[in-house]
Amino acid sequence: MIIFNDLGALVPFAKLRAERGLYTGQANDRNMRLMALCRHLLAVTPIESARLIYTRDVGHHESGWWKNPDYERCLHLSISFCVNPTDAPLPFRKSFAEKVARAFFGDDCRKAWIEPPYSPEGKRCDVHHYRVFCDPAWSPILPRGEVYDRTNTPASWKSFSEIHGDQPELQQAPWLLAASS
Repeated sequence: MIIFNDLGALVPFAKLRAERGLYTGQANDRNMRLMALCRHLLAVTPIESARLIYTRDVGHHESGWWKNPDYERCLHLSISFCVNPTDAPLPFRKSFAEKVARAFFGDDCRKAWIEPPYSPEGKRCDVHHYRVFCDPAWSPILPRGEVYDRTNTPASWKSFSEIHGDQPELQQAPWLLAASS
């Protein structure tokens, strides 16, 4: 993996990589190849880097995870920090992460949904997730309502949990389980 020294060079490169596919969160060969393309390192100092994953995610509503269709797709930037070359985790650097998020999302940063670490591995690596939700044409939006709000959901639509009474056991990518929030 290349370590970028210049955020201005990394952002267009990462965006081109993300254009190669849509990430669905499922553990399959296509998603794993896409994920490998969408991981990047950005030098922060000579001995530390920001680990970045930038993808276009789809399927949040369609899979039944969230009820509100405004949350179906997003631009997803995961940020954590590590020591070079050991990859040992470092604490989250909020001000540097803000600089990175602004470089990726520009003025749409104000629409970002920021999630702290959730899983044990995500907490160990202090991974934070920046999501900017988009319309079907991939233009950033500020979703109407909350993820479980059915106001904008067709009346006939049912989630997995409504039909089966429990949460779906989605077979998700190991990195997503480790770093998801």
